[in-house]
Parts: sequence; C-alpha cells; structure tokens
Amino acid sequence: MIDNFEDMGREDFAKMLEESLSAADNFETGDKVQGTIVNFSPEYAFVNISGKSEALMSISEFTDAGGSLTAKKGDAVTAYIVSIKGGEIMLTSRIGSGAASHDVLKTAYGNSIPVEGHVTEAVKGGFSVSVSGIKCFCPFSQIDIRPESESFYIGKTFSFKITLYGERGKNIILSRRVLLETERKEKEDELRKNLKQGDTVTGTVSSVQSFGVFVDIDGADALVPRSELSWARNASPSDFTKGDSISALVADIDWDNNRISLSIKRLQPEPWSAIDKFAEGSTVNGCVTNIIKTGAFVELNPGLEGFIHVSRMSLTKRVAKPEDVLQAGDTVAVRIISIDHAQRKISLELADGDDPWQTHTISDALLLGVVEDSKPFGAHIRLSNGMLGFAPKEKLAVKNTDIQKEFPPGREVSVVITEMDRHGRKLILSVRDAQKIQEKNEFMEFSGRHASSASTLGSMLKDKFAELQKKVE
Repeated sequence: MIDNFEDMGREDFAKMLEESLSAADNFETGDKVQGTIVNFSPEYAFVNISGKSEALMSISEFTDAGGSLTAKKGDAVTAYIVSIKGGEIMLTSRIGSGAASHDVLKTAYGNSIPVEGHVTEAVKGGFSVSVSGIKCFCPFSQIDIRPESESFYIGKTFSFKITLYGERGKNIILSRRVLLETERKEKEDELRKNLKQGDTVTGTVSSVQSFGVFVDIDGADALVPRSELSWARNASPSDFTKGDSISALVADIDWDNNRISLSIKRLQPEPWSAIDKFAEGSTVNGCVTNIIKTGAFVELNPGLEGFIHVSRMSLTKRVAKPEDVLQAGDTVAVRIISIDHAQRKISLELADGDDPWQTHTISDALLLGVVEDSKPFGAHIRLSNGMLGFAPKEKLAVKNTDIQKEFPPGREVSVVITEMDRHGRKLILSVRDAQKIQEKNEFMEFSGRHASSASTLGSMLKDKFAELQKKVE
C-alpha cells in the first residue's frame, strides 16, 4: 500500500477532481506535455499541465516495487496525453509499464506515444518484444542507432515507438531507433545554441577506430583524432574502450558538415612543463618511441622526448644502424647529455655501463688499438676499452705516402693519447709517439738499467759509449 498521502476529505477530493475535469485547454490525444505534480490520491497523481488545466496519471507510475512513492509534490514530469473524455485528461509517461489493452496500443500508434517494451528473445530479423504482455516485433536495424550484439538487448526494457499496428493488433512493429534519433536531434539543437569552441565537455566513447575515438556528447557525435588523444607519441585509440567516460576540449565546430573535433591532450599539462624533473648528467629510464636513420627518440615523460644520435648508442663499440641496438617500444636507461631550453631539445646517450670517457686520462702509457678505417689524412683506431680515436697523418710515422696500404683495417697498433675532448668524445692518438716510447723502453732494457736510474737519453748514450770504448782499449 502507498503511504504518506495527504489527508483529504471526500468533499475536497471530489472538488479537485471536478476542477481537473472542467479544464478547457486545447489539448489533443498524443500531445507531449510538461507538468508539475500538485497532489496525490490513492489512485492518481494530479498534474498541472497549464495555468488552468490539471490531468491525472496513474499512481503506479510513481511507485516502486515495494509500493512506496518515488515522487513528491512539486516534481516536474514529462508525459503524453492518452485520452480526453468529458474534460478528463489522462496522462502516461510510459505505456506498457502496467496493464495495457490493444486499444491503448492502437491509441499509442495513432498518436505517436512511446510504449515500454521488454525484449524477450532474438528472432529472425530482429527481436520479440513484450508490451504489457502483448507480443510485438522490433527489426534489428531499429533497435539502436549503432546496434550492439543481440545478447546485449535480450532481457532489457526500453522505450519504443509503434511504427505499424496491423491485423487488429496481431502485427505490431516497433522502433527504438526513431525515438533515439529524435532525442539526439533535440539534444543537438540544444548544443548548436550553447556549445562553443574552447568548452570542456564530458562524453561517452561510442566507437573506437584506427584514426581516433568517437565520443557521444549529449547525443551528438564528436571525434578525438589520434593526434589529440595524448601528448605521448605512442598513444593509441586502442587504449580506449566503448562506454568509457572522458573529458575533452572542444577544438573545432563545423555545424555545416556536422563535425565536432575534440582534444583530450589539451586538457593535460604541456610536456615541457615537466622538464625541471630532469638534469644534465642524470640517468633515467625511457621508452623508445621512434627510430630514424640517424638515431632514436626516447620518451622520458608523457610527450617529453629526447634524441639519441647513433654515435651515442654505445660507449665501447661503433654502431652502424640504430636498429642494431634498439627497437621501438624498448625501455632503456639513458644519460642526459644536454637540455636546450630555447630549442626545447634534449640530447641523450645510452647508459650501457661505466663511461671510459669520464675515467680515462692523458698519459704516456702505451695502449693497444685496432685500425677501423684509414684515409689519406689519417686513421681511426679503436682502443681496447672501446674508445675511438683518430691518428692524423703526421702522427702515424708512415714510411711512405700510402696510409691506407700501411694501416689497413684490422691492423693492431700501439698508440698514446695526446689530446682528449671528454664532452665531444674525441681522441687524438699518436703511433709515432708510441714507437718512440717503445724504442726507449727497449734501449733501457738492453742497457740493463731502469728508467729511473737514467736522467736523460743523452746520458745513457754517453755511458754506453764509454763502456764500449773501454772494451775496445
């Protein structure tokens, strides 16, 4: 039973009913009206639908399964006029929620009043729908604007419009799509009045395509292009699922072509704003987003990328192609070489172990190297610790002018470092100086003296000459 009705005497109720029946507005069956609930009785809700007219709605439309009221005085309602008899105006918001006869459905058909139907099963070409126990049919193409799978609709209740009432109710065809399109058109008209570029809107993902994501915003379709999904280069429409709720910025509106473009990324912080989190010389992890001929881009933060030149992809070996070391999607440790705030560029190198460029120093120590390539003006030599240096022609101690013949790729040579540029990773090597040191060491070994016992090469030669002279005498 319904509780909490206002106390009302028989005379008051009769008077209110008589006033509601004597109203004389120009309403017709099937009209859609807006009204306000003014009172309740055990059987009806009294609804004011104009300045001088009241109508009646069955109390069952405002009660839940437990019999409790779900509305109160002052609530606004939208309903349809089912009948006007003797000044009595009867309303309903959903034919089919309770008992309904064929006459009621015929009235709903003739006056375009929506009916409420329960989808019971899938049949050939569509669905069987029960409207207050009366069997109806809805074609598959009319169940939705963008139909889902059949299983999505079975067991659910929707509003339909009767598009055909034939054979005295034995052939009733329904359409849900007509109502959805009408509702969409009304919402779109409202959007045209109020929506403007730069607004922030909330919508539901209606479709995911390779080129972007379609979003339903109050009945209108809008597109978030792939490039506007995120600042991150590898953002994909597949990151979204139909039904997801998203917020986006209205980037462009073209009502003539019925196009609305949205941007999700423009509601997110601009990537360079996070640059203060990074410092030159620090090592961080990033994701390889793109590989080109000269190197690879690595994302350090969503949308914030740095570049590794191919020459910086190894500390200890020569890399011919970026693909020999990296693949798109790899997570790598990188060292930040420099940050150019003016150009918004970040230079990186792969951090693949201890950096000999930071630990090695210039000395007269002999180092073993292998010629990688030679030119008429010098040779590139790879040291055993992986550092690559260059020996100019004047430091090669060539016996003839054909450097490429005398220093072919693969030849092992001893060298010393004469110059070093740590930041630019450049070494100047000398084969000639290394030969001099080797000759000195060999002579000292031959003379039987340690390097520390002889002050100069001249004194050693003098001592050796005196020793030989004594032997001759």
